[in-house]
Amino acid sequence: MKTSSRIGAPGGLRTALFGVGLAGVLVLALFPLFPRVLELEAGDVASRTWQAPRSFSFESEVLTEKQREQAGQAVPDVLVFSDTVRTDQIAKLEKLISEVSAVRDSTELSRSQKVGALLETEGLFIPGYETVLVDMGPERWESVSREVRRVLEEVLSESVARGEESLIGEQLAAKFSESLSADDALVAELMVRPFIVPNLVVDVEKTEAARMAAEQAVVPVRVSYTKGQTIVRSGETIDSTAIEALREAGLLSPRLEWTSVAAATIVAVVAGGTVALYLHAFSPAHVGPRRLLLLLLVIGVATLGAKVYFPLFLPDHDRHFLAFALPLAAAPMLVAAVLETRLAVTVAAVLAALVTFVIIYLPDISTAVVSTPLDSLRSLAVFGFGGAAGALALHRGERLNRYLFAGLAVAIVSLLMLLAAWFLDLNREMWDLPWMGLTAAINGSVSAVLAAGAFVTLSSLFGITTRVQLMELAQLNQPLLRQLQDEAPGTFHHSIIVGNLGERAADLIGADSLLVRVGCYFHDVGKLRQPGYYIENQLTGSNPHDGLSSAGSAEIVIRHVEDGLELAREHRLPSQVHDFIAQHHGTGRAVYFYRKAMENEEELDSARFSYPGPKPQSKEVAIVMLADSVEAAIRASADRSPERIDALVDEVVAERLAEGQLDESDLTLREIKIVSESFKSTLRGVYHPRLEYPALPPKREKAARRLVFRSSRTDASSSGTHR
Repeated sequence: MKTSSRIGAPGGLRTALFGVGLAGVLVLALFPLFPRVLELEAGDVASRTWQAPRSFSFESEVLTEKQREQAGQAVPDVLVFSDTVRTDQIAKLEKLISEVSAVRDSTELSRSQKVGALLETEGLFIPGYETVLVDMGPERWESVSREVRRVLEEVLSESVARGEESLIGEQLAAKFSESLSADDALVAELMVRPFIVPNLVVDVEKTEAARMAAEQAVVPVRVSYTKGQTIVRSGETIDSTAIEALREAGLLSPRLEWTSVAAATIVAVVAGGTVALYLHAFSPAHVGPRRLLLLLLVIGVATLGAKVYFPLFLPDHDRHFLAFALPLAAAPMLVAAVLETRLAVTVAAVLAALVTFVIIYLPDISTAVVSTPLDSLRSLAVFGFGGAAGALALHRGERLNRYLFAGLAVAIVSLLMLLAAWFLDLNREMWDLPWMGLTAAINGSVSAVLAAGAFVTLSSLFGITTRVQLMELAQLNQPLLRQLQDEAPGTFHHSIIVGNLGERAADLIGADSLLVRVGCYFHDVGKLRQPGYYIENQLTGSNPHDGLSSAGSAEIVIRHVEDGLELAREHRLPSQVHDFIAQHHGTGRAVYFYRKAMENEEELDSARFSYPGPKPQSKEVAIVMLADSVEAAIRASADRSPERIDALVDEVVAERLAEGQLDESDLTLREIKIVSESFKSTLRGVYHPRLEYPALPPKREKAARRLVFRSSRTDASSSGTHR
């Protein structure tokens, strides 16, 4: 029954801060940047078919550059006439004429030697006509050499382009004087031909300027793709054009776009707000700052892990389904073990939505997979239902076998969800089934191992009370309980009965029954400091309160709360147990001594008769308060008939409600009714009427006494033998 914000539970400010913190962590985890970038080079063979994830258009630098190169190459070289070529070639011809004249005019060489010398003369190529050149007279040679000079100068005075040399050589015969004989004209032609070379040279500056103008005139090439259009097919060779398109599509080196940042931020805020609103609405009392920090880290790390994991196994061309082997169920399982099962189911749903967002939207992950409706279905079903199944199967995880059972539940549900999506897959194959089974098995088993390991590690690191610790504290041989049994047996017995009452009631309303039992065992442990001042421990009949004032007695009795907290700290009991010690009386009064003071007309200071509180902050502590009060009332009553038990239970519960002691707990009126009925049923069983056994006849009674006497003598004799 909750009417105001409670101390120790997530209040409005704490919940709001948690939501903001979780949203911030998720923004960082979902931020659309990723260190793993796909690297491709021209010439690589595509291992998959790449499709445009969205419609886009861009100016292709690659295609534009190709067209510019083609336009530049289409521009011919700018040629200019070079007079230097004619001068150089005429000089070379003059040198040749001088060398030939020297051979002809030599008096030391024979005719055959002259022919041989002409054959070796560089630049002279007149095969078969060397003898003609040797035998011609001076006048003929002079005419030939003069014509050779004239024709070469005439030819080179005009433009000779590259490739025109042969054509001009074929036209040389017409250029020689008719006064030359046929042989002399042929010799002259053969002498001129080697010296005809192009006299048009490339003007580099003008050529480059013309080509640059042609390249700049090319309009940039614009390329457009529609969503789903194939960029490159599997098995094709990837060229630079395809690499550019893949990059522009955001499939190789995703660019940071404000739209992606905005989407990630919105999803992170909604996810953080959802969990925060759950905590605000249901407000589990034991979810303190440390547990909130643990919850934040679990959700953040799980989301970041999914973002890192999926690109390693998607796209799944081989249909191995290993992307869904991610042990994400470990997160809600851990939340169920450390915090609360209902909260764990909420976390499973939130994580399923987050990882689906990671798969189908973020640019860095969309490089690896083209999202389809089946991708969304598999992600939501496997991680949502699988995580919820693990959390519900584990519940509070009091034993190791619960983790194994939860892992099995995750595996079975994950396999069923994969199978459901498989039936909708048009490309399904029978070979998919063993892979799906392996994936589900990995998911379940690794989730169980991670949850168990993280449970032990993080619980110790964050100082969170675990189910294992509570089970250890519930053992009656626990040192502090053993001391309570030895030094305050009445209080110990009272605590055991209260534990039985509270545990069954907690079970019926879905509260933490183990925590209630432990809280009951330790709620009155402070009475160890002065056990004789409490009626249940006064075995001799003397009462030390007889010599004290009512206020003094009340202070001693109330003191057991502070003493209990001191003992709890000394014995390092969990903080949750501290709550039971501090809150099981709430802010109520030590009623007996308060009323006694009123009867004796003593001076009343209500503060001296009141417990420090606070009021119960959770269902579990509220149950212990009611069980403690009810058991004390029944024990003090001389009439323990079923009718009287029912009436006393109703009176005690009504009194606590009237005092407002349950206002800050989560107990509803319906749950209070269930708790009351549970108390009545249990107490009627404890204080049920018993049959009075008839007395033995006198003869049978004497025989029984003799039998007991003989047995005692035998025991004594046996004991003496073994001394």
